[in-house]
Amino acid sequence: MIEKIFQYGDKCVRITACAENAVRIRVGDERGESLFDRYGLYRKPDEVCGEELANGVSAGGLTVTFEEGIVTFGSVRFERKMDVRSLDTDAVKAYFNETLSGMRPPQKQIIGEDAKRGYGAVDFQRNPKYAAVSGIEDELFYGLGAANPDRIVLNGKTYLERVVYQSNEMPVPFLMTKAGYGILCNSTWWHGIDVCARDAHEILWYLPDGDIDFTVFAGDTLAALLERFTYITGRPALLPKWAYGLAFIDQYTADQYEIMRNAAAFREKKLPCDSISLEPGWMEKRYDFSVNKKWNRGRYLIEEWARSKEPGHVNPNFFTAALSRYGFKLHLWLCCEHDFTAEEERRIGNEVAPEIPDWFDHLKQFVCDGASSFKLDPCHTVDNADERRIYANGHGEPEMHNLIQTLYMRDMYRGAAEYTGLRPMHHYCGGYTGTGAYGASNTGDNGGELTTLVWILGCGMSGISNLTCDMNVFEKHTLHYCFFTAWCQLNSWYGFAHPWWAGEEIEPVFAFYDRLRYRLLPYIYSTAITANLTGMPVCRAMPLMFEDDALQNAVCEYMFGENLLVGAFSDEIYLPAGNIWIDYWSGKVYEGGASVKPEIPNDRGGFLFVRGGAIIPTDIPRQHTNPGDTENIILELYPHGVSYCDFYEDDGMTLEYNDGKRTVTRISMAEADGRCDIGIGEREGDFRGLGKRTYTARVFAEDRPKKITVGGRSVEFEYDGRYAAFELGEETEAAVFFA
Repeated sequence: MIEKIFQYGDKCVRITACAENAVRIRVGDERGESLFDRYGLYRKPDEVCGEELANGVSAGGLTVTFEEGIVTFGSVRFERKMDVRSLDTDAVKAYFNETLSGMRPPQKQIIGEDAKRGYGAVDFQRNPKYAAVSGIEDELFYGLGAANPDRIVLNGKTYLERVVYQSNEMPVPFLMTKAGYGILCNSTWWHGIDVCARDAHEILWYLPDGDIDFTVFAGDTLAALLERFTYITGRPALLPKWAYGLAFIDQYTADQYEIMRNAAAFREKKLPCDSISLEPGWMEKRYDFSVNKKWNRGRYLIEEWARSKEPGHVNPNFFTAALSRYGFKLHLWLCCEHDFTAEEERRIGNEVAPEIPDWFDHLKQFVCDGASSFKLDPCHTVDNADERRIYANGHGEPEMHNLIQTLYMRDMYRGAAEYTGLRPMHHYCGGYTGTGAYGASNTGDNGGELTTLVWILGCGMSGISNLTCDMNVFEKHTLHYCFFTAWCQLNSWYGFAHPWWAGEEIEPVFAFYDRLRYRLLPYIYSTAITANLTGMPVCRAMPLMFEDDALQNAVCEYMFGENLLVGAFSDEIYLPAGNIWIDYWSGKVYEGGASVKPEIPNDRGGFLFVRGGAIIPTDIPRQHTNPGDTENIILELYPHGVSYCDFYEDDGMTLEYNDGKRTVTRISMAEADGRCDIGIGEREGDFRGLGKRTYTARVFAEDRPKKITVGGRSVEFEYDGRYAAFELGEETEAAVFFA
């Protein structure tokens, strides 16, 4: 490990090379350990990643030095100074006291039967510390998770980095800019960040207590910075393949027969769906936060004596087994006020609070009853946070409030993986640094409006890729964009938000988008694997991929993977320069670099464009996902210049992807002089259940092609006025002649 240690007054300053282009700066006691380190939530520093300097360290192209309370970090592209002295001025104290105090949520009582605590008083001046980065030029900052509900550019505001239910449920204290650097605040304390509001050339952090602890990153692009950030804090989790289909959350009052009738309706109406979730009414005690949960036997008859003792061996008479026979997975709603630090301490060898059991232990019985996953809700833990609470690790609520969100997800992921040997799918509407590495998230009970889309984009630039919102089935625009999120869910918990009850106009719109998503699942799943490998999210804010000034604060459009451009909540859409774009609804071709106003068909909810050169792997519509290999892949091809696609696959359900058990196939396309050549590369790698592969091609063509060859031989093809379709089989080369 490359590290430089200084003594500065009564403080120890540690500058550590963590990885290439990533350096950590800590100012505090000599121990230098944070709770992120204690519980293994951060990647340990790479052994060889930099070199020691006289007054600091370098790592790749990033240099960090320290002198007289000033940290200087820079590369060939930038140089910035971070002041880590006390900055204990009355003006700074007064500023943060004024700006942060107003962000504190009002005291309220959350639903449930347990005693309510509400919020206690907040000590904004507990033991404050400040840090400031100066020298900022005309640059735009991104990140901070779900901190900003109306824009992705963060400049000009002060933010309270504290999880707040249904308001700021997923704060992530990470900032990045196209100037070439990113900054992560490693504090677990809730804290304040002023992003060029008090001073347009300065970022100022307020920390109520704890050490000054930051990691700085360097990178030529936002995507490179995000890759470095997720390398340290954890890549987005790869969910089981079925989790990228549709999840349906049934009514709170539903019983086992209502559940089965709804499952049958999805199949009878040929509406693809992979999972059904039960709300708190599945429990004997309404909103049971304890580790003594039981089924509500008035609604769900699961006899104790008929239970299996191991997962995967469910009594066939249980409604959960009947759901499985229909191809559905089962989610169960959970909420808790559990102390997850007890299990964390036991895992590192400290026997503390033995009376606090492991949280996941009491859930094993429900896994054996047929539950595949759990829906986690932070409402009780977050809304009823007691500022006086002391956790089993000896730390208090102000320090633990944010971190508990990550520990909850980590505990669920780890418990399920260890018990079942399968890839977990738990989803949570709370979060903090690292949460995205342990499952999926949603934006809470906030519907599918523009605010939730902004949160999804902000979280994507903060390491949380597997994110969706509550779909509003009654609005076409919501159906449109919600089906183009990393995963998608329809929540009917308090009413009749079932697609067949949404009305004659809406049901066919829902059916269209639902079936389209399932056709696109090979593309979506390959993109999810890419996110797991690189940190690049499934839903990509436009600045992550394009330099156009018009897109730097775009919130009404985003890229869904590499090649699909989605527009929502606007009557116009800007098409990025340097590309051609095909309107997926009409087939009309546009040149990029301008805003357009194409007509949206009455049975659609927004814009959808395909980038010229796109190679999109698709499948036939299925009623639920095929967890393993798909024998025939349908390639949708949009010839333009030279392009390629790395198509990733794995077994879709085990944890073996962590050991590299996957395949990648490079598919290429080269269009010039009235001809398009298509190449299918070797399928490299291996995974459980790997089988033979054939391909069908659908090539976008404004006019009927003159000829198509496969393996050098002319073949028959069908042309529907937009696509020329033909079989490649196991051949690896084809050519389409347009002239």
